Amino acid sequence: MENINKSIENWLNELDNFSFKKYEELPDIDLYMDQLITYMEKQLYVFQTSTLDKQITPSMINNYVKGEVLKAPISKKYNREHLALIEEICTLKQVLTIAEVKQIEDERYKEGASNMDVFDGFNDYNNEMLDKAINDAKEKLANIEENNKDELINMAMKLALQANAYITIAKRVLFYTRVYEDLEKIKEAKEKAKKKDE
Repeated sequence: MENINKSIENWLNELDNFSFKKYEELPDIDLYMDQLITYMEKQLYVFQTSTLDKQITPSMINNYVKGEVLKAPISKKYNREHLALIEEICTLKQVLTIAEVKQIEDERYKEGASNMDVFDGFNDYNNEMLDKAINDAKEKLANIEENNKDELINMAMKLALQANAYITIAKRVLFYTRVYEDLEKIKEAKEKAKKKDE
């Protein structure tokens, strides 16, 4: 009989050995859409939760461009900056809406920010969080009897609830920052209007 625990452990080990490339290690040549998809599929394969799970498709990329989360390609080609942003978008979109991802990316990649520093900082923190989650999952898995589906499903539920708690907090933080920004814009508009009337 297949050992579910061992399969999960093997995948956790594979995930543990994974890390995104540093900004300078990303391809330094511009890629067409089909080349971009092939590259990104190789980069993101370990995050697939099933064989049917597509991490990236051309329509996703087009939607990111339409939603202004990603700059339009230059002569139908995608550069290193595009690749970095797509990796971040694919990571964040697992738990946030595209509008929320855009809110984060707009703030992080403000004018004057170094793409390399911003991207590498994201990856360093992402790797740190993955390490913690993997170690936590391995500890939980070690205490579950082989092929005990009830306990494995209970483990999955607890991990999902833990993730949901963090997602809820992250979304509320983003909401409050949007509200604050909107209030600041209204305040500035009122002050300008008041100065015009004086």
